[in-house]
Amino acid sequence: MTNRIDGMGSGSIGASNGGGPIEQVRPSAAAGTATNAPQPGVDNVNITDSARRMLALAQAVQAAPEVNTQRVAELQQSISNGQYQVQPGRIADQMLKMEQDLAAAR
Repeated sequence: MTNRIDGMGSGSIGASNGGGPIEQVRPSAAAGTATNAPQPGVDNVNITDSARRMLALAQAVQAAPEVNTQRVAELQQSISNGQYQVQPGRIADQMLKMEQDLAAAR
């Protein structure tokens, strides 16, 4: 069984505008009113705080550079000079810290 949505092409969602956000979410003027009852014929969307944090995090990740070229150059120089030393205890500590941070974020 196939459902068809009128007005949608065969492309993926967001393809019509280059894959970017389809629409910016703006607070409505009625958000501060005492009655938040749905009106007939009007769709309502509530964005949670966690969704806003996820959006901010996604934007921060996209804005971050993929490679720290200065750090890579420093490491390459240390390796070629024979000065680079692996510190297994430090690596293990950082891995444990990352696991604890991930567990705390749940």
